[in-house]
Amino acid sequence: MTVALPASSKITHMSPPAPDENPARPAKPAGPLLAMDTSGRTARVALVAHDGRVLASGERTSDRHSSILLPLCSELLDQAGLRAENLGGLACGAGPGSFTGLRVGLAVAKGLAFATGRPIFLVSSLEALARDLAGLHPQARLVVPCIDAGKGEVYAQRFASRADELRPLAQVERLAPQTLREALAAEPSAVVVAGTGVDRFGEQLAPPESARARWLTLFGFAGPTATAVAGLALARWGVGTGDDLDASVPLYGRPPDITKPKPRG
Repeated sequence: MTVALPASSKITHMSPPAPDENPARPAKPAGPLLAMDTSGRTARVALVAHDGRVLASGERTSDRHSSILLPLCSELLDQAGLRAENLGGLACGAGPGSFTGLRVGLAVAKGLAFATGRPIFLVSSLEALARDLAGLHPQARLVVPCIDAGKGEVYAQRFASRADELRPLAQVERLAPQTLREALAAEPSAVVVAGTGVDRFGEQLAPPESARARWLTLFGFAGPTATAVAGLALARWGVGTGDDLDASVPLYGRPPDITKPKPRG
């Protein structure tokens, strides 16, 4: 089955967080988490309280995240009546995905973390997308987030989905869409596949006739969401520290293209 979903572009604002019942708890500061993902053309940002409530969220689509991401963060903070110093931490989808988008997202997150002294949490954009898919399609037993990798390939990772629990079945793969399609056709479980890789390669990732009863391919799926990024970060926030600010780098998935200068003749 193939389903096309409408794209969204909006900002939502919800009620302010309730007072923390245990403000002395060191692992989870009272301030909310500012989460973002820029692995694709749409930059998504959310303010999420440490109990998981979404305080505000928004998204913008552009080829230049450098011109939209920081203003979007500022707009959400303003709507929530907060300033950067009120944040408890930062969370960022680290990829894989668009090289330029990942660099911009991490630069903004690291800059805010440095300026405020708050912890930063880097999470897999594929895992965040898997979390989105599993939440909307709990009947699926195999969740496959798929992100455009360029050069005719996709990044994909298979997750088992059971009772609100995601378990990776394999490492992140970079492969041709047809190769992924053939691998999924051999899976007996109910499967859902979505992401920018599906949007890019279309019918190459549509289910074959023999698998249509158990295979759902979604076009135009709005993810990875910033709320999914926040959910993954919050799971780590309560059990340890964030990532090292200086050592944090994007998960590119493959070496970036480097053009060597031609020798002067």
